[in-house]
Amino acid sequence: MKIYIAYTGGTIGMVPSSQGLIPDAAFADHLSEHLTPSDELQHDFVIQSYAELIDSSNATPRDWQTIALDIQSKWHEFDAFIVLHGTDTMAYTAAALSFMFEKSDKPIVVTGSQVPMYKVRTDAMNNVLGAISACESVARGVFLFFAGRLIEGDCAHKAHTSDWQAFHSPNRAERGVLGIDWQWREGQVLDLPCVIRIPDMASGAVTLLPVFPGVRAEHWRGLLNESVQGAVLLSYGAGNAPDKDAELLSVLQQASERGVVIVNVSQCGAGSVVAGAYAAGSALVNAGVVSGEAMTYEAAFAKLHFLIGLGLKAEEIKREF
Repeated sequence: MKIYIAYTGGTIGMVPSSQGLIPDAAFADHLSEHLTPSDELQHDFVIQSYAELIDSSNATPRDWQTIALDIQSKWHEFDAFIVLHGTDTMAYTAAALSFMFEKSDKPIVVTGSQVPMYKVRTDAMNNVLGAISACESVARGVFLFFAGRLIEGDCAHKAHTSDWQAFHSPNRAERGVLGIDWQWREGQVLDLPCVIRIPDMASGAVTLLPVFPGVRAEHWRGLLNESVQGAVLLSYGAGNAPDKDAELLSVLQQASERGVVIVNVSQCGAGSVVAGAYAAGSALVNAGVVSGEAMTYEAAFAKLHFLIGLGLKAEEIKREF
């Protein structure tokens, strides 16, 4: 198997500096030393470090596009792809890639580490080798692999800052769990053609709208400025927000009427939005907010950028959700 590994930046390849940890431009060479051919590792690896390495805290939707275009340019040369990425925004990137490589007929696995590879106690090689094993075992799809969990790309959520198991799949069972052997989730694999669509995604097109006790209209007005085309509403519970504040709801309705697509996802760790189950949720529906159902906010944010980038109109985007 010929596997392309893209080091885009992130903790896995960082080294100390006077300003703290920074991405190491020589990381690809260090990693290749760990992936020399052996009886158990018979693949042809090509490891490439990006010219401008990304601390994932600085990642933007244009970086998703850069990674996707890189994979697309090598699509016919390789059997599988591994993206090494920082953990802070890894779930956003995995979700974005899952939309850009819809029904991928090759494995694309995003991974990284909680601790840099240069340290003695690190999870770096476990995650890299697990991602390689996933590529060997999974025929197709976009995934995030971390600490033995293989998660669908659009289902991952970063849930812990300091545990080895940094990522969860709150609303769908993991595709696979790697212990001594793989344990796979049963499910039908549809034999559908891969669709690659990589739109131009502008930073700032989508915002997040937090719901919190005492939220007021002026809190949201600045976020729903004229440049915004989509918003992810982080609601309470099953999709609720204050319904007694007419001015607050008017901000949502006015934005929706001018073409901003507002998607409602729960700020809870797991579970689904049930639009209209409570009066406080019905008020959002009446204001033009659409349900994100069981999507993570990372996936909803990435999907909005993707659909807006495709040039779809607001009503078309709402139908996609």
